[in-house]
Amino acid sequence: MEMNAIIVDDEQKSRSSLKKLLEDYCTGVQVKAEAANITEAALQIKTIQPDLVFLDVEMPYGTGFDLLQQLGEINFEVVFITAYSQYAINAFKYASVDYILKPVDITELKRAVERARVQMHNRQSIANYKLLLQQVQKQTDGDTKIYLSGTREQLLVKCSDITCCVADGSYTYVYMTDGTKFYSSRNLKQFVAELPASIFYRIHNGHTVNMNHITKIIKGHGGNVVMSDGRSLEIAVRRKEDFLNTMKQKGL
Repeated sequence: MEMNAIIVDDEQKSRSSLKKLLEDYCTGVQVKAEAANITEAALQIKTIQPDLVFLDVEMPYGTGFDLLQQLGEINFEVVFITAYSQYAINAFKYASVDYILKPVDITELKRAVERARVQMHNRQSIANYKLLLQQVQKQTDGDTKIYLSGTREQLLVKCSDITCCVADGSYTYVYMTDGTKFYSSRNLKQFVAELPASIFYRIHNGHTVNMNHITKIIKGHGGNVVMSDGRSLEIAVRRKEDFLNTMKQKGL
């Protein structure tokens, strides 16, 4: 059985490597398109109507889970390609959804493709994806707590209580809803990887914001957001369109 496939991964090297593995080891899988982010992926999926999507989990401007939630109706099979944390892998298992850890193992890839062939005739897979999204959402919402490690102290705070994180070289200022700020020895990239993508968006290389604490968006070439504490932060021009779409999709 022939299957049309799309590869969604923000790294060109990863996409090329996976495509080559599919060509060499998975007969009957035709890669019709590639996408580097969820906006591109959504357009490709609507145009091509694939049978199978190889989907990275962690990407800039939105996760693979965000893509599935955005699409609403899922009428294709998904194989997650991920280096995601263990709690999310447990969610995959719970929902009986296929996933492959990076770097991709050929045996696991072949097994996932064959399972997808079977699942194409099993409508239960759609219910499984909905169940997966529910499980992941429970584990990545604003009640998640993270440690803020400084030179003298370590705090455990709820992510929903963070309004924004602003880079200061290799350090980061973390601003809280109660008006306090914390100076962390961790860089912004580390915070972006840990904060839940369901409520945080990196609108600029220098800062990421809690979308629930945005009170105003000021128009401009890139524009600015105004946070609940009155802080104004610039939106990078290249991230503006995807950011505004994300805000709209979340009803914010």
